[in-house]
Amino acid sequence: MTSNHPASARRPYSSPSREASAALTRRRIVDAAAKLFVDSGYVATSVRSIAQAAGVAEKTVYLQFETKPTILKAVVDSAIVGSEPDVPASKAQWFLEVLAQSRLDRKVELLVAGTSALHERTGPVFAVAREAASVDPAVAALWSRGKRRHLADMTVIAQSFAEHGLIPSHLGVAWAAELLYILLGPENWHLIRRELVRDEHHYRLWLRTTLAQAFGEAGRPTH
Repeated sequence: MTSNHPASARRPYSSPSREASAALTRRRIVDAAAKLFVDSGYVATSVRSIAQAAGVAEKTVYLQFETKPTILKAVVDSAIVGSEPDVPASKAQWFLEVLAQSRLDRKVELLVAGTSALHERTGPVFAVAREAASVDPAVAALWSRGKRRHLADMTVIAQSFAEHGLIPSHLGVAWAAELLYILLGPENWHLIRRELVRDEHHYRLWLRTTLAQAFGEAGRPTH
């Protein structure tokens, strides 16, 4: 006796419990990799050591991630989104609040708070990614893509400054986007927080003062 339903109509088996278990396994792998990458460095961390730290077989890691660079990407992505795993940084609540704010002082304050919180989460793994990009072409491509995304996000913020009349017409959006791209980049956070060993309050104060001065002086007439 044959079935009345063609084989193409059959649906692959899945269940909420199986999907939840796979998601938990993936989370354990990402968490273990994040700690090893930060503590030991990208080059010294093997997929086998990640599997051991996560308490899974090495084959299980490769079922979730094809290569070590894709594991690093998952680590970075997880740090970026924080408590909102399905929301990209440009759609996060703090980012949208920055875009909507029309007062320069308040806009800068929101931007500083959001940027600082982001770097506190991502700073250590970004440092790993930057180091890895110098030795792994696949990571270098991911790093370059991430920098382009950062520039795109800063351009969106710069446009919101322009829309609220916070950029002089003789300077424009491109000037503001370059300024934000440089000042809000992970490199400056790393210099202040890690190389100069200053605390988060110091970084926020530096960034707030620098942004307020840059946009404030840009709006003043020159003689």
